[in-house]
Amino acid sequence: MNIVGLLGSILLSICSIPEMIRTIRDGRCHLGWGFLGMWYGGELLSLYYGIELKEIPLVLNYSVNVIALTIMTYYKIWGKNVR
Repeated sequence: MNIVGLLGSILLSICSIPEMIRTIRDGRCHLGWGFLGMWYGGELLSLYYGIELKEIPLVLNYSVNVIALTIMTYYKIWGKNVR
């Protein structure tokens, strides 16, 4: 079961990367504000939770997604003007 949990955690930690690449490639974020905001908020709260528990795997997972979401939010706000 540990392998299943580890694989699930790895997939969740990198799930935002394809959308981030698409965002950078297209020069704009395709996600709606509601989805982006709730995803970002959930990741930030979960990151805080992981830090409080001192759970390094959780902190790494949420940190990767927070970085990707920060990039996507940047493109959502400034769009094509980034380049």
